[in-house]
Amino acid sequence: MRIISVLMIFALLALSAPLRIAFNGNEKITTDTLYGVLGLRKPYGIEVWEEQPSIEPIAITQSVSALSSFYRSKGFYHAKITAESNEKEVIFKIQENNPIRISDIKINSLLDIESAITLHTDDLFDQEAFSSSKSAIKKRYGEAGYCNAQFNTKAWVDIETDHAYLLFEATPGEICTFGTIHVESTPNIDGELTTSMLRFEEGDPYSIEAIRLSYETLYAQEGITRVLINDNDRNGSIVPITLSIEEADQPIRFTAGLGYSSDEGIQAQTGIKHRNFFGNLKTLALDYHYSQIKQDASGAITMPLYNRGLLAGEIGYTNEIFDGYKSESTYEKITAKYQDTPTSVMTGILFDRVKTYDSNDITAFPDSVLFITSPLGEINLDTRNKPLEPTKGYWLNAKLTGSLRSAVFSDATYFKSLLSGAYIMSIDNHIFGAKLKWGTLHIYDGTVPSSYRFYAGGMNSNRAYTYRDLGPKNTGGDPIGFSALTEGTFEYRFPIYQEFRGILFSDLTFASQNTFYDYAHDAYWGVGAGLRYITPIGPVAIDFGIDPNDFSQYAIHFRIGELF
Repeated sequence: MRIISVLMIFALLALSAPLRIAFNGNEKITTDTLYGVLGLRKPYGIEVWEEQPSIEPIAITQSVSALSSFYRSKGFYHAKITAESNEKEVIFKIQENNPIRISDIKINSLLDIESAITLHTDDLFDQEAFSSSKSAIKKRYGEAGYCNAQFNTKAWVDIETDHAYLLFEATPGEICTFGTIHVESTPNIDGELTTSMLRFEEGDPYSIEAIRLSYETLYAQEGITRVLINDNDRNGSIVPITLSIEEADQPIRFTAGLGYSSDEGIQAQTGIKHRNFFGNLKTLALDYHYSQIKQDASGAITMPLYNRGLLAGEIGYTNEIFDGYKSESTYEKITAKYQDTPTSVMTGILFDRVKTYDSNDITAFPDSVLFITSPLGEINLDTRNKPLEPTKGYWLNAKLTGSLRSAVFSDATYFKSLLSGAYIMSIDNHIFGAKLKWGTLHIYDGTVPSSYRFYAGGMNSNRAYTYRDLGPKNTGGDPIGFSALTEGTFEYRFPIYQEFRGILFSDLTFASQNTFYDYAHDAYWGVGAGLRYITPIGPVAIDFGIDPNDFSQYAIHFRIGELF
């Protein structure tokens, strides 16, 4: 009797052992998508340490139901899914059959909402796309100020003819305006300060986009952990607002990290920041960064101003190794910034004491100690849809700085400008990007530090060259930098498999000691290919670039983050 009991226990354990999963018959829906429906993920080929996805035998019936519901939501109302299992695996057999296709779409709307509807005639009737289209229409009316619009969206499905008929109808009502703004803040954060950061005022036309941008602005303040903009207590066409703010319970934050890049080698960082220093969202930060060619330490304090302004002060020390010399900088900087998304404007002043030392060419890189006082100016316009891996939008940036020579304030009269911009667009999962950078350095009197010159080459420049290795060199083979720089980049990024992306690129650089280029001799070209692995902190990138005019000139680069 005991033997029979033991055998029954072993049989039950065998029956309950996890089963590997296989799919058969799916043509329109990818296998990776079906794994996702079951809450599973098939490991990449390189993830040999990961186990293959499996399920318990008791979950087979539930899995069939989940797969059937998913297929129905994608328009496959006649799909048949069964499961066959043995002691090692379960095979989900799928008969997709004829799907439901959209035969007609009726639109009745004051606003143009056609582009908000992602479904088109002859498309599969995708319930998720239908719901997202409804949400997009509501958002469009909200952005136009119609907070009380009424919507009638319906879908009729004829399973005999496999046709779907869609209706999108909207009644706008009155245009709404923002009402009184009530703030629920904390003792350490002034409610009037946070109210001034909102992207709307009482009496402005109601706008969902203004509310979204207000969230973005407030969450950019590191001392705030939670924001709620309540617009639900409406009084006809008037929308009163209640703004609730919660500050960080633990305002002091420590940071530390290690990394590596082909430009600067091994890197390390550590820092401490108080995110609500003496209240009202002021910050105090101390940071130290180390790499194999650069070390810098800094302390900075920032103070938000009313109406999205920011005043900042910074002191710091930097020591950097260039080919042919070393540079040591001790600086103080004061800046004032105004942020009005997508535009920001900054002005300030820099006091910079720069020591050039250990030069191996005193003609090209004279040893010196120079003091430069430079007014600063910067304008930035950024419409990219996300900062780490953008798929559409553009950005423009202009930086201007200069100085007038005097016995007290500066050892040089100079002017330096750097204008740059990029445009990104996508077609499905294929991304195209172009970037242009143009800079000039004019020295009218005196001497500026060698480190103020332009350098090119590296993972964020011309990728056929290693870091700062492009351009004319002295007799020792060290790049001497240049006074004029123009760089253009074109990239095409395409999907390979799951989180892996491929890239093809072309980089073109014009670099010269003169304002006007000799295009026959000052041009440097690089072409190549790369690989991206997408992570939550940005893509891990490996690029290989080569000069097509000189195959002996090539470089390999590694980085985290995109050029655009």
